[in-house]
This record gives sequence, structure tokens and C-alpha cells, in this order.
Amino acid sequence: MIRLGLRNVPRNKARLMLIAFLIGIPVFLLLSLRSVDEAVERQTTVLTRDVNTVLQLRAKGSMGHVNMIGQDRLLPADVPEKVARIENVVQVESYLLAMAPITPPNFVMHVGLAPSAVKRLESHGEAGNPRIIAGRDLTPEDAGQDVAIIGKGYAAWAAIEPKDVGKATLAIDPSRTHPAIYGMNRPQRNLRIVGIYASGYVFGDLQLFVPIDTFRSIYGTDRRVSWVFVRVDSVDNVATVAQRLHDTVGGVADILVPKQAAVFTATTSRTVLRLTFLGGLLAIVLMIIVVFFVVLMQVRERAREIGTLKAIGASNGGVVVQFLTEAVALALLGGAFGLVVFRFLGDAVTRHLFALGIGPFLPSHYRPLFASLSVGSEISASVLLIVMSVAVVAAIIGSSYGVWQLIKISPLEAVKHE
Repeated sequence: MIRLGLRNVPRNKARLMLIAFLIGIPVFLLLSLRSVDEAVERQTTVLTRDVNTVLQLRAKGSMGHVNMIGQDRLLPADVPEKVARIENVVQVESYLLAMAPITPPNFVMHVGLAPSAVKRLESHGEAGNPRIIAGRDLTPEDAGQDVAIIGKGYAAWAAIEPKDVGKATLAIDPSRTHPAIYGMNRPQRNLRIVGIYASGYVFGDLQLFVPIDTFRSIYGTDRRVSWVFVRVDSVDNVATVAQRLHDTVGGVADILVPKQAAVFTATTSRTVLRLTFLGGLLAIVLMIIVVFFVVLMQVRERAREIGTLKAIGASNGGVVVQFLTEAVALALLGGAFGLVVFRFLGDAVTRHLFALGIGPFLPSHYRPLFASLSVGSEISASVLLIVMSVAVVAAIIGSSYGVWQLIKISPLEAVKHE
């Protein structure tokens, strides 16, 4: 009866294609929604690992920019050393910041750092290490040298093109002023541009990264620092380290405890997962409905065949096995169709599905983040197994009513029906 059920699947090829298409649609939706789930989970993991374990220290009541009016107080020179001795702190990175006026858009940011440190964007401290699009990054050999890497927005203002990298220079003049910037009695310095980066942020691309010793020489700063970023070994230890920082340097520093991942999980992540869960339920219901009507139609159209099978000795159980075999085979074929479509169109379609169906429900400040959400068409074996299992279960549930009708049919009733 199993073999007979499998032979019956391709009896009507046009119907088979239609059924595979109708079942493939909810399978495709399930795979797409699961892809969004995985992307959101990855984003949460990245935020938890790379953002939610990093604390920022600034001089108390100050932004820490060496030439910003009223915001030029710096952290004492011994703060990085004190912080590094705290238990569960695995990395300490020091930064110096200065503002430079340009027209337009008013000013850019110069950042001094260890060449190997994360290149953090002034307006988005968590978005580090922007992509180098021309030339090279800073290296340990650049320490103390008159070199820099520049954001593409700043490079465009300075008329520095990718072909000029390695030869072009940028004049740094600490004496220039702006309503928010005071001039410093320091000579102009020319830095050789060795790389151009792109961050994806307008303000992030208006920065210049220079070795921290070079920065000190240009602006005449001592061993004090503007910012200190502290990486903790685990998100579970962030609160403890934050308290120890307060105890150790709280008198001179403002401590910014990370909340991005917690906020993301509590708002965007939870919203997306809830919506994709509801969408998955609707896809499963759609699959059950399709299989239900397909099997019901088969039972009604093949009443004579069922009666004949019973007349020649087929049991109720055998006939039920035949139709369940057909239903499961159709579900698997539909699932395979949905998988093939997803592999070819999943990346593009899932992005649009997310933007149209889920994007409007997100907090406005997270929408730009998800415009570039890493949604792909690659599906793991475990996810594929889950989706196909759901299709099979839906086929069994959807065919239950038709199967119940099968049991009631007798050969005589089948002949009368005909």
C-alpha cells in the first residue's frame, strides 16, 4: 500500500505541480522567517560579545576632547594602569580626541590611538574597525610616525583620492578655531595618509586616526587620555567590573556601562522573534489547510477506487497507509520545491519580507541597522530537518479528516456513489 501510494503521486502531473507549489509557499515562508530569526540571534550575539562587555571611561563631566571649549578635561595618566589591574578586565585601550574645523560640515574628529587598538567612531563608540577601502591600516611600526588613515568623507573634503594614498599629506593645524573649538599655540604638522576607510556612518567617515604618540606631539598633550575603553571577559561580569571601576576611579571618571545589547534584546530582538513566531504559525496553518483540501479532494474523486481496493481485500489500515503515504510524499515534494526557491531567491526575498512585514514594527533608531541585516539563503541541516518535519506533521494533520472518511467507505457505498 505504501508503494501504491507513492505510485499515485504523479498520476496527474498538472495537479502535482500545483500542489507542490501551494505547499512550497508556506515552506518557503518558514525558511525565510527562520533565516530572519537566525540573523537577529547573530546580531544579538555580536552585540553581547563586542558591545555589551565594553565599558567607556571619560573624565568626570567632560567629553574629553583636548580642544573643545568646556569639554577638555582629560583622565589622569594613571587611570589605564589602575583599570588594567581590576579582576575580569581583559583589555584596556586608551584614546585621545581633538576636533578640527572644516567647512562644511563644521568639524571633523582626530583620534589618537595605539595602532593595534579598535578604531572606534566618535559618535558610535561601539562600531569599531571600519573597512579599509584604499591603502592599508595602521601597524605597530607606525607608532610615533607622522602617518594616518582617513575616513572617506574627510578624504573627499581634503581632495584625497584612493590613487593618492601613500603619497598625499594632510596638514593638521591645532591653532585653528571654531565656536566650539579653541586654538592651541602649536605648529602645523603634515601627516602622510596611508589608508582610507569607510564606516557606513556619515560622521564616522569624518575622522582621522593617528598613532597616539604622534597625536601627543601634535597637540602637546601629556600622558593623560580622553577615553579609556575597558573590555570585560564576560557579560555576566560587567556589573561587577563597573562597581569596581566606580570604587577605583569613580572620583575622576564618568563610567558608561553598556546597555545596547540589553536594550536590543528587550525591544527589537523580542519584537522580531515574536512576529516571526506568529508568521511561522500562519505558514503551518496554511500548509495544513492545503493538505486538508488536497486529501479531501482525492478521497471524494477516488471513492470507486477505494471501494474496489476494499472489495479485493484491502484493509482499512492499508487504505489509510496509502493515502497517508501520498500526503507525506506531497508534503516532502512541496518542501523540496520551497527549499529550491529559497536557495535561489531567499536572500533578496527575505530582505524585502523583513523590510515590509517586520521593519515597521521596529523602533525607529534600529531600522538603519536592519537595512543591512545579514540575512542569507544558507540553511543548516538542523533547520531543514525541523521545517521538513513540520511539513510532514502538517500533512498528517491535514489528511486526518480525509482518512477518517476513508474508513467509513464500503465497496457497496462506493459503487452506489459512482
